[in-house]
Amino acid sequence: MIVAGCLALALAANPPSPPVTVDAEEVQYLYKERKVVFTGKPLVTLTREDAVLTCRKLVAENDEQGRIRQAVCSGDVKLTRGTRIVTCQTATFEEKAARVTCAGNPVLRDGETVMRGEELVYDLAADKATLSGAKGVIVPPPGAEMAPGKKKEQGK
Repeated sequence: MIVAGCLALALAANPPSPPVTVDAEEVQYLYKERKVVFTGKPLVTLTREDAVLTCRKLVAENDEQGRIRQAVCSGDVKLTRGTRIVTCQTATFEEKAARVTCAGNPVLRDGETVMRGEELVYDLAADKATLSGAKGVIVPPPGAEMAPGKKKEQGK
């Protein structure tokens, strides 16, 4: 009974990570290095809950249990979550941190909003994207409130 209570407390403090699945045309296991190389024809897909990362090549580093600890995506990289789409040259997925870091001309699109920058970090747990060196155009969704002091033109 005490063991079950301790286990429940441990699971509550560190809930298990959601499963990560990978779909690819070809897979190569490098057992000694604990790496797996996935290649796609055309693309490899890594899915974690509602976040989908696609690319031409994915190199995964596994932990002792064979679960993906970190994965580096390259070639036609795209991260999709809901209405948000991020494209870049390379993306690094970190399982423990629940984070995807995009480098090489990252572009964040959300509806009609398009932002470009130097590096994008997407926190999957918080559903928060941070783009450094950001420049672009923010377009509020239809029906969204305008900034204070701005009035919508009606009937024109």
